[in-house]
Amino acid sequence: MFPRVVLTLCRLAGRPAGWMSGVPRMSSSVRSAPVLSSRVQGFCSEKAKAEVVHREQPQRNSNAATSMPGYMPSNKEKWMLVFTGRYPSKADIPKEVSYDELTAAKDKMRVYVATLLVILTFVCAFGVAMWGKSERDRGESLLKRNQQRRADIRQKEIADQAAAAAAEEK
Repeated sequence: MFPRVVLTLCRLAGRPAGWMSGVPRMSSSVRSAPVLSSRVQGFCSEKAKAEVVHREQPQRNSNAATSMPGYMPSNKEKWMLVFTGRYPSKADIPKEVSYDELTAAKDKMRVYVATLLVILTFVCAFGVAMWGKSERDRGESLLKRNQQRRADIRQKEIADQAAAAAAEEK
């Protein structure tokens, strides 16, 4: 039974870190790392070690990266690529950009905009609080403002009624 367990552990050593169900996927650098320690891998036979190395380093086609279709960015997207630091200037941006690069730039812009909106919200809240304190110190309030407005409306209605009564008497 012991050799069967060791062989199973050797096979598990070459599996990616997120191979089990319920385990979250990890970044590609972590995913290719062996699950088991090198101490356990020391028990593995040369055949199992070769199988592990073969699984960790798959053969890649050299034309795979160049055969990906590109995306022609608009002026706004070019500005985002420059602003997020992907390229030093608009002139340096190639005619076609990969979807991943453009998505990364858009995600970074989304973070910048969200951070800016949070900062503006705090600045506006602070400004409104200061404005309310200054009105409180002057003795103004919404209740007084509303009472004054209603008094002005009543005076205007009384003046209009008086003008209508004077027009009827003539």
